[in-house]
Amino acid sequence: PPDALPTTPLCDGGGGGPDADALRAKISKKENDLSRERRSVFRGWLKNVFVVQAVLSTALSYVMATNPDVLFGTFGWYNNVSNMDTSITVLGFWWWWLFIVPSLRSRRPSGWEKEALDAAFLGTPLVSLVSPAVTKDTGVIWMANFAVVAGAYGFAYLNRDGGDGDGDDGDGE
Repeated sequence: PPDALPTTPLCDGGGGGPDADALRAKISKKENDLSRERRSVFRGWLKNVFVVQAVLSTALSYVMATNPDVLFGTFGWYNNVSNMDTSITVLGFWWWWLFIVPSLRSRRPSGWEKEALDAAFLGTPLVSLVSPAVTKDTGVIWMANFAVVAGAYGFAYLNRDGGDGDGDDGDGE
């Protein structure tokens, strides 16, 4: 097929004798090892690391958006630089798009969760860009981002079709 990836069986013209057979065996072993490694790299422990990262980032970003003095108040650069607190509070609500949603997407979810995170990845920057025109309260903007992510999860869960919906098995290939 014209859109098929070039694999050894597709590219091998056959023939070549014992040297070619030995090379084919070596290539086949390497391809099998690579396939096994790809499957094993994204096992449960790594996915759990991304979940923990997302949870810790959520807590950190909330404090950054609502009361950064708790984290940074003892540092001279925080107190001596004009508007540093504003920069950190803004980073706190942008953290949703920069770190939290990408951490969850890094687990390579499939089905309804993938759809939820895709929507959240598009929705959180929109909220972070538009909300400052409505309110300057960074805690409210942080909560709006939280609502977008929670709403995306809820909507996708309630509208799941029982299968993947997109044919993606979540392995990123």
